[in-house]
Amino acid sequence: MSIEVTMRHSDVKIESLKEYAQKRMEKLQVSFPKVTKVTIVIDVDVKKHMYMAEVVANRLGEVAVGAKEFSESGKSVIDAAAARAERQLLKMRVKARKGSVRAARADSPRN
Repeated sequence: MSIEVTMRHSDVKIESLKEYAQKRMEKLQVSFPKVTKVTIVIDVDVKKHMYMAEVVANRLGEVAVGAKEFSESGKSVIDAAAARAERQLLKMRVKARKGSVRAARADSPRN
């Protein structure tokens, strides 16, 4: 799984925040092995002292998740966006499994 972290509107490149985002997204790989690429964009608004994190996860060639969060802390915004992405990926996995179960039941000889 490839992980791409991008910092926007920041004069100082915050390496610790990039490393934290990298480690946090590696946890996604363990839970969701079909995720092929994760892109994280961290936007810093210096005037308002706000951070924005957007997580886009690609799952087997299709865009699976797009999660956007706002917060005053860099790490908390990464955690919130990652948690939202995990919930959406879990929801997609459950829907995919339900669809395959329904198709199998429809094809069964009992019906």
